[in-house]
Amino acid sequence: MCGICGFSGDMTNYLGESDLKEMLNVIVHRGPDDEGTYFKNNTALGMRRLSIIDLENGHQPIHNEEKDIYVVFNGEIYNFQSLRTDLIIKGHKFYTSSDTEVIVHLYEEYGDDFALRLNGMFAICIWDEKNRKLLLARDRLGIKPLYYAFKNNTIIFASEIKSLLKCSIIDTELNYNKIGTLLSYRYIPGNETMFKDIFEVLPGNILIYHSKNIKIKKYWDIEFKDNPDIEEEFYYENKLLNLIDSSINKRIISDVPIGIFLSGGLDSTIILSEVSKFYDKSIKTFSVGFEKPKTKTNINDYSELALSKKTAKYYGTEHHEYIIKPDEVIDNLKNIIWYMDEPLSDPTAIPLYFLSRLAKKYVKVVLSGEGADEIFAGYTVYREPNAIKKYNQLPNLLKDLIESLNNNFQINFGKNFLMRTKLPVLKRYKGVGMTFKDDEISNLLSGDLQALWIKDKKSDKYLNSFYHMPQWKDEINQMLYFDQKVWLPKDVLIKSDKMTMANSIELRVPFLDYKIVEFASSLPSSLKYKGNTEKYILKKTFKDILPSFILNRQKNGFPIPLSSLLNSELKNFAKDILFSQKSLSRGYFNAKYIESLFKDYDSSSHKGRQIWLLLTFELWNQIFIDNNDVLNENFSAI
Repeated sequence: MCGICGFSGDMTNYLGESDLKEMLNVIVHRGPDDEGTYFKNNTALGMRRLSIIDLENGHQPIHNEEKDIYVVFNGEIYNFQSLRTDLIIKGHKFYTSSDTEVIVHLYEEYGDDFALRLNGMFAICIWDEKNRKLLLARDRLGIKPLYYAFKNNTIIFASEIKSLLKCSIIDTELNYNKIGTLLSYRYIPGNETMFKDIFEVLPGNILIYHSKNIKIKKYWDIEFKDNPDIEEEFYYENKLLNLIDSSINKRIISDVPIGIFLSGGLDSTIILSEVSKFYDKSIKTFSVGFEKPKTKTNINDYSELALSKKTAKYYGTEHHEYIIKPDEVIDNLKNIIWYMDEPLSDPTAIPLYFLSRLAKKYVKVVLSGEGADEIFAGYTVYREPNAIKKYNQLPNLLKDLIESLNNNFQINFGKNFLMRTKLPVLKRYKGVGMTFKDDEISNLLSGDLQALWIKDKKSDKYLNSFYHMPQWKDEINQMLYFDQKVWLPKDVLIKSDKMTMANSIELRVPFLDYKIVEFASSLPSSLKYKGNTEKYILKKTFKDILPSFILNRQKNGFPIPLSSLLNSELKNFAKDILFSQKSLSRGYFNAKYIESLFKDYDSSSHKGRQIWLLLTFELWNQIFIDNNDVLNENFSAI
């Protein structure tokens, strides 16, 4: 695991080794154990290494026998041992035991199709010196980030945006077109970022830079079957258990200690149960919760430490926990946003940051349950297609009566649902993270930004590709496809990578082994969301394996007392930031609308998420747009 960066093209000698060094210094947290560089032939490659596999000999960049192909790589290749054996049989010679060297020889053997043979998480740069070609490849699901910019016939790439910003030809400029999109989704879907002219390599894609031109090629996609063949449930249970066994076995290979993020929920307990079958060393587990806020009394809204502790005791782990205090949120918020690169509007990044900081004291590698909700339908929002289907099957007279009652009595109950019953799934669904509705964005944005937002919505090729794709019969699977392609890489996985790497630990996500994802996509949604049971096939697979207190609990998500904190401990902090002269002078938003959010605030999670998005976006502007001098590895000290 590490951070990578570099550049290739006309400006390489102008930028020099000094720019490469600056780019590496700002991501030292991603790899505090080692540093390596390559600089010649109009190309510069750099890496910061967190040593996990082949601790002594895994120094990068790694090359082939002829020393004309070089690789820098962030991630883990879980099938590298079998790939290595095949490549040796084909005549390739290895000088290390690392998974990185497998990539070099795979490229020699298979060219641009090398990534199809990898099972893992990765952001890869290959420099083909002989053919003067540079390749950037990202793993299938987007577990590891990879950013790039193209300027003056030069491609610049890095694991984090702040590394790109250290390159002297890159401007730090806000992408004004995407402010409205951020308000809607709380992230920027597709390959754009909140920085103008800085992009991501999308999951399952390879970027090829050759002869001053960039070509992007998709090498993998998720394929859902609209009319899959149906087998008996035990068939799927056995297959899923075997796939999860295989995934866990691959992800406990490490030359350093490993641990597990334990929430006391289904996904992390499955991982703990599986690891305990195969791992012959003491298992360390980690949990965090929040100190009780002033305005909350229900412990389930701010802490699940009791359930995590019960689960850890059941499996006999070495358990560690931490309680986050409200003032720690304020004290660490700017650090967290700095590590995130893009505006932080998912509040679960906060506990993940503290959880990673706790785990760092004991391990270098952790396993976590990210992705299970998005591939096995773990959110209640996936219930809606079945509810709409049942409603639409009602007699027309009864539906007319229901709609008449809602209109004539001027009540809001059910109005939104009734409106959504008339829309196809791709018109009504914008993903799990939706924060502001379109009419709210219109009222919030200033006139100029409102016009940019409307124009951008019409021209956004990435999002429009989803909204104009063919209607599948299985609407839940259509929602899952959107979330796996948009929400998962742009929110869940970016947050997970950035918060763990901020603390120099590696996160592994067993549910996102691409073979499990392909299996899940082949299933009808009735095996994922059945009745009122989310993740049905996953629960059924483990019904005789997990303790009953895990199987029978309701899904809670990570309890974050955001609304309570914004109504008490964080209220003045948020107001001071949002109504500061600096914030108001930007002219992005209608100040009276923001005032109304606080005035009408009733601890509803909806308004809490909206205030949080605006707060973190303003802090992001202060860090990255106002004062680029803070972009250094000592940010946490300022």
